[in-house]
Amino acid sequence: MSLATATIRGRSVNLGDGPYDPADLAALQGKAFHIDPDDPWVEQRDEIGHSYLHGADAGWQEHPDYMDFLQAESPIHALKAAERDLVWHHWEPFVEGGRVLDIGCGIGRFTLPLLDKGYVVDGVDADLASLQRLAWHAVGRQGALDLHWSSAHVLPKGPFDLAIASEVLCYVPDTVGALREVHRSLRPGGRLLLSMEARWGWALSEDAPMGGIEAALEGDGVLHVPGERWVRTVDEATLRALLTEAGFEVLHLVPSHWIPDGPLEGVAPESLDLSELLALEARCRAHPVYGPLHRLWLAVAQA
Repeated sequence: MSLATATIRGRSVNLGDGPYDPADLAALQGKAFHIDPDDPWVEQRDEIGHSYLHGADAGWQEHPDYMDFLQAESPIHALKAAERDLVWHHWEPFVEGGRVLDIGCGIGRFTLPLLDKGYVVDGVDADLASLQRLAWHAVGRQGALDLHWSSAHVLPKGPFDLAIASEVLCYVPDTVGALREVHRSLRPGGRLLLSMEARWGWALSEDAPMGGIEAALEGDGVLHVPGERWVRTVDEATLRALLTEAGFEVLHLVPSHWIPDGPLEGVAPESLDLSELLALEARCRAHPVYGPLHRLWLAVAQA
């Protein structure tokens, strides 16, 4: 399903078939619309894999200004913009155009810049509230857009030239199954831009959960806080093995995020432009102590 099924208070919006010129989404702006789920799993809250959705539900209730960080007045607007620019710096050389699938698109931190460049993007997310905000933010932009309320295990029909999975597959217990579904959605030679939570740096970050000491010191890299989060953290060998098992060839893999949302955020300058951030990241990457404590892996893989 897609925005073609959009309803507001039970009444069809009658958008027709997608993908849609963002100007045509004006009827949705500011409205809590509903779309039919591609995967009924997203409406449930009873499995371990739903921990992320429990967290999202609570976030929209308690801290909507943090959840919709694309709003200029959000307390984390600048931080999230810096993170996006840092990630895109590593990914952009591998982007060759075409039809894009943004898995775990959220409120659109990657989708919206792609629309501004004229791309056709299908966004997928398990959190309907995030999809609603993405549609609102998209109004008046370029390109074309469709949205799907679904999990990473049920993706829209391709083939896509490019898939983005930014900080989403680390919340999926069956990571290989999700990666295989991404592989299926891509054309032969299509590329996946992937970020995954790194093995060690999370425990030193500001949002590290109380009670996570055993996961920090031992275990298999899975951090589980019931009712709040379930996250798979990976080292380089594990990430490479997951991608290979799913049929991907790894083209590029780089550690990142010592500063934004990372263990050194608290001691970094309050404001950094991208060149300054990249220079600090390079120093962290080469550091004998801090090197292994990065927050994310940024990967490019080819189907």
